[in-house]
Amino acid sequence: MEIYDIVKQAGISETLWQASAEKHDVVHEEFDGIDLYRVTKKIGTLGKGSLVTPEGIIFDFPSIARILHLENGIRNAYSQPFYVEEKVDGYNVRVARVQGRIVVFSRGAYICPFSTDRIADFLDVKKIFDENPGLVICGEFAGPENPYNIEHPPYVREDVRFFAFDIMRMSKPQKISVEERYKIFDTYGIPTVRRFGRYSASDISDLKKLVKELDEAGCEGIVIKPTHTAEKILKYVTLGSCLRDIRVTAPLMAEMASEFFTHRIIRAAMFMHEHAHSLKSGIFTQLGEVLLKPVYENVGKAARNEIIDEKFSLRFREEKNVQRMIDHLYKCKVKFEVLSKNKEGNYWHVKFARKCYASYDILQKHLEGSAHVD
Repeated sequence: MEIYDIVKQAGISETLWQASAEKHDVVHEEFDGIDLYRVTKKIGTLGKGSLVTPEGIIFDFPSIARILHLENGIRNAYSQPFYVEEKVDGYNVRVARVQGRIVVFSRGAYICPFSTDRIADFLDVKKIFDENPGLVICGEFAGPENPYNIEHPPYVREDVRFFAFDIMRMSKPQKISVEERYKIFDTYGIPTVRRFGRYSASDISDLKKLVKELDEAGCEGIVIKPTHTAEKILKYVTLGSCLRDIRVTAPLMAEMASEFFTHRIIRAAMFMHEHAHSLKSGIFTQLGEVLLKPVYENVGKAARNEIIDEKFSLRFREEKNVQRMIDHLYKCKVKFEVLSKNKEGNYWHVKFARKCYASYDILQKHLEGSAHVD
């Protein structure tokens, strides 16, 4: 099928498509013989992160609205029952078959060589996609050995795991219903995020208890999925999630937008107000430590002329995908150094360090006494 016939299904004219390509709002990509187009800026009904493939369109995974007050957020949003699932701390992917190959796309619509290499460890991909042509499985890769996130769920102690949470179909922007999704997950033994069941707005006390248990266990939070199509999906995170986000990002505070931190401090305050009804002295110590300690440690590194970095460990099934991942990181303009590559058992174990030159340079200038206006 011609590319113009495919995008026409989404209401995109040939003229609009060509104009978008000229502005680089859509970019042609090639990965190991697979040809596709990656949408970098919204074009008509195609959101940023959508993909156009010879088989059809893989629509973007939309951002989910966040509530900061659990009780009022739920009462405002839902008049009908809804399902509650765990929000897993990882990175978002879509799994699909393109040109006969199973590939895994990042939220930014890149084919991720690491995720593509590892997905067969978690899904019976041949059976699933042979019996369900055009299926798109949305999920989260999570664990301590991933190329993007430092944080991970407390129950994934090594390597990574895959957790499915939604299903779309090629060339259809809507996700399928929760009930249909669960049926497919269970039929094919697809690993999923934890499913806590069906609730209604009258079950607030039970949901508060669930959130408290998740917070105490070190989990990120919940995603709330409506049974009525007119109602929207919402997410809500724990206090611990806010503090962990700050802790792992504070080392790069010098180059980060301040809103990243203020948003999480506000979320933490809202959580404490609703669930604890007071501020215990220990929370001041925790917040101060996650904010200040990482920055202080990096000032020390800069003073010793040590480049600030973040270290990652990965496992690959196939050696060729190690180089593809390296190429992918270069393409995404990530500055890094491969520290080691060894075959251990069935996997290639790779360690690399992401070099944080911007933070290093900023702290160095401050240490040298440079003046600046803020």
